[in-house]
Amino acid sequence: MTRSARSQTKADAKRAYLIEQATRCLAEKGYARVSLRDIARESGVSLGILHYYFASKEDLLLAVISGYKERFLRELEQELLSAPLEGWMDRLLAVLRRALVEDQAVHRLWYDFQVQAMYLPAFRDGVREIRARLFELIGEMLDRLRREAGLSPLTEADEAVPLLYSLIDGLFFQALLDEADDPEQTVNRLEQALPRMLALLLSPSSQTER
Repeated sequence: MTRSARSQTKADAKRAYLIEQATRCLAEKGYARVSLRDIARESGVSLGILHYYFASKEDLLLAVISGYKERFLRELEQELLSAPLEGWMDRLLAVLRRALVEDQAVHRLWYDFQVQAMYLPAFRDGVREIRARLFELIGEMLDRLRREAGLSPLTEADEAVPLLYSLIDGLFFQALLDEADDPEQTVNRLEQALPRMLALLLSPSSQTER
């Protein structure tokens, strides 16, 4: 490995470490209550070092959210598009359960990020890009259900995708809001409500493609 390659590898590892520390700090306290100085202190580096890798707190939050949502999207794509269709609902619920139980603090940042995008133009493109990928995934899953299971949404695809996204996102957001009261009961409610709501929105196709 050349010296420049070693330097790049070291820099990448340092950046990943700072993102990991920032994720923990932001997830615990929320975007508005954390400064770059706080994150630098928690990471054991100087503020100058943190600024070397991230120009601003906005830049750092974007890196945190992008990294987390990329992993979340890859998991959804694997479970819903690459795996066999049989059992897709159970796998979807398992992904959502992990997000609610294991990654709830980080996933809350996604909602924080969207709220901040209403006021900070720097976040808007990031929100649009992530939402576009989620919409695309839902569209591909609907197409797969139509082709392989004979199920179609009760409305046109361009209307069904945002409708389904809003349904799932709304249930998930409500679960996060209620989580502090009774985490297990909250997850159970989501697991019961989502299949029922999807059943109301999907119906057998008049013609099933084989």
